[in-house]
Amino acid sequence: MELKELIISLSSLMSVTGNESYSADKLKSLIGDVFDECYTDKIGNHIFVKRCGRENAPKIMIDCHFDEIGMIVSDICEGGFLKIANIGGVDAKILQSAEVTVYGSREIYGVISSTPPHLSKPGSADKAKEIGALMIDTGLSKEELEEICTIGTPIGFKPKYTELLGGRIAGKAFDDKACGACAVYALSKLSADELAGDVYFAFTTREEVGGFGAATSAYGIDPDYALVMDVTNSWVPGVEGRKWSIIGSGVAISVSAVTSRRLTKMTRAICDEKKIKYTLHAEPGNTGTDANRTGITLGGIPTVLCSLPLRNMHTSNEVLSLDDAHALADLTREIVTSEEIAEVFKR
Repeated sequence: MELKELIISLSSLMSVTGNESYSADKLKSLIGDVFDECYTDKIGNHIFVKRCGRENAPKIMIDCHFDEIGMIVSDICEGGFLKIANIGGVDAKILQSAEVTVYGSREIYGVISSTPPHLSKPGSADKAKEIGALMIDTGLSKEELEEICTIGTPIGFKPKYTELLGGRIAGKAFDDKACGACAVYALSKLSADELAGDVYFAFTTREEVGGFGAATSAYGIDPDYALVMDVTNSWVPGVEGRKWSIIGSGVAISVSAVTSRRLTKMTRAICDEKKIKYTLHAEPGNTGTDANRTGITLGGIPTVLCSLPLRNMHTSNEVLSLDDAHALADLTREIVTSEEIAEVFKR
């Protein structure tokens, strides 16, 4: 499967935070053949293992979070409307008229209702509504809805993908399943004897509400070192105040107080040697990713954070560059096959 197809296929899976088991069978069917074994731990992390075939080999962990932002049903109203609550950082400003899927006893589509400007109260047309004031129009009656969903039923953006010019694609849930696709794509091209150790690919849970899945998966795997992969905000006109990554510039490598300076330096050296495009992303403290958790799990796991620049993060139309995705896949391949890194960090 080509990388673009894999990104879209993985991102289409439903995995609203707290519901990461919903698509477990589809996930295993999609990528399981790349690995020697797979299992789901007690918190719901999906762990896939590709072994190098050597005894006492280093354990290399790749962490990408599987969960995606979304909503839950907070009330079922007359007229076939659903009130909603936020999961994981959905911005209410982008929700009006959005197309969604309600994952009840069966999947149903809906649109988030929008008040036309000429029906708005004076002075309120330009004000964003709070998410609690928005409702989903399903076309069903209250009684019909109550047979399909309950309070707490998850809701996600409708999986719809657009190919833009310049080798870019737009759609939902690239945060962070696009990075997972890059990892799987890289590993699918490698034989066991090319690996520097046993690779544990963790599609983790609950990153959008605190990174709890990363802490438990890292604890259970106990790797020698970890590559955390996530998306990072790409610069767009009108957004100032910090140095953002730029879409099309390759992998964004984090320089942070919570990641391993030595592993980060070695990762940069790999990019320089193999001519993999990258930029440095200064993050003095909190990275906002699973790297915050893996780096302090157990006695401390040496961690490098490599990210994919993304526009429109936490919307139904996130935008990424396929060139950047291929760069991240190339870097993943080089890290998991690096005998030098394995020698330095093997316990």
